[in-house]
Amino acid sequence: MYGQFLAKQNKERIVSLQKLTQTQDTWFAQNINLIKVEQVQLATLHKILYQVVQGLLKKNQQRHLQIIHPEQAKSVQENVLTLLAEYDDLLRDAIPLPIYIFIWQVSSLEKLSNCIEVVDDVLDILEWYFIHQNEHVEAFDEEDLDHEEIIDLYKDAIEEQDADAQFQLGEYYSAIDGEFFQPEKSVKWFELAASQGNADAQYALGNFYFEGLGVQEDYNRAFILYESAAEQGHPDAANNLADMYFNGEGVPENLVLAKKWFDFAAQQGVAEAMFTLGIIYEQGLGNDKDEEQAFSYYRKSAEAGYVEAQYRIGGIYLEGRLGQPKDVNRGLYWYERAAEQYHVDAFYDLGFIWSQGLTGIRNIEKGIHWFKQAALQGDSEAKLQLGHIYNKGEGIARNIKEAIKWYGLAADAGSEEAAILLQELKGI
Repeated sequence: MYGQFLAKQNKERIVSLQKLTQTQDTWFAQNINLIKVEQVQLATLHKILYQVVQGLLKKNQQRHLQIIHPEQAKSVQENVLTLLAEYDDLLRDAIPLPIYIFIWQVSSLEKLSNCIEVVDDVLDILEWYFIHQNEHVEAFDEEDLDHEEIIDLYKDAIEEQDADAQFQLGEYYSAIDGEFFQPEKSVKWFELAASQGNADAQYALGNFYFEGLGVQEDYNRAFILYESAAEQGHPDAANNLADMYFNGEGVPENLVLAKKWFDFAAQQGVAEAMFTLGIIYEQGLGNDKDEEQAFSYYRKSAEAGYVEAQYRIGGIYLEGRLGQPKDVNRGLYWYERAAEQYHVDAFYDLGFIWSQGLTGIRNIEKGIHWFKQAALQGDSEAKLQLGHIYNKGEGIARNIKEAIKWYGLAADAGSEEAAILLQELKGI
């Protein structure tokens, strides 16, 4: 499945590069035409890499190269490796780390075992090169990275088939906020590590298939990977596996197996699993209802920092449910903990508690503060409440202009009540 996706993507990239190079570089245009997704000569790829690396060097360095390493004296592959050895420090500073690694990888190949992935690497190199072809190495300002560490990691992953190194490279490319975020590359390395039984890689790869990140969404594949990692004791994989059983995603719904894996994940400290067990016991899903157990799991999850559990506990105390006495102050405490993690409903409920004086003390300013926090996150009901506060002027000076503003925003968000009140105010 991934190979088919990558092959299709590479065909489109080759066409784009052909169009680009026809106007910029005749030599590359001719040789890129020789690249085929399923079949290509390794010598062609080495020849292209030689021209890329040579093109990155300054003119005096190119003349030096022609004198001491005449092209006709060695094979093209040896010339690429010679360039990498001769100008290693210079090139490492000039080329983004992933591109340097791809050049090193392809240049070291003695035979082509996986054409699609190798072509993918070469296309990455070429796309980068033509974007930066007017920038010489001395002008390239790369962010300070630990190149040696990553390159050593890469060598372990390839030469030693080190699953941990392969997993770490997958992580390197999977950081969404990172400079080198490339989900397709992450999948490649996670696949290699997962095939060797690395539980962390199986879990990470399962997430990619579940979310359709870098690959086509595939719940069945995600389930298999989660199950394999969970059976090795991976807590988060166990939780995700339980979720799939619980929701019937990629596998028939099975509450017994869901609870089994939620129990395991919770015992390993997964707060989300504790929260779901709370739901199971509160609603009696697959077993008898047990309010004491439900509250216990919600509390453990909340104390472990899970925001949904913190919000749920706040509501339980506020309403006096699950065998707990009604306690507005405790409810307020847990709503505040959830609000610290930007839980929109917690913002709204805090606004309601303070504006209505449910603690025994009415504080309109605090109510407005929390309603505005919720409104900024798009909560239409919070916008409506702000309109009410400014319209009624209870505990604050009446402000028709502000009331119209918030009723208008609430109406735009779909509130019929706000739309009616807005028209009434505009008629004043």
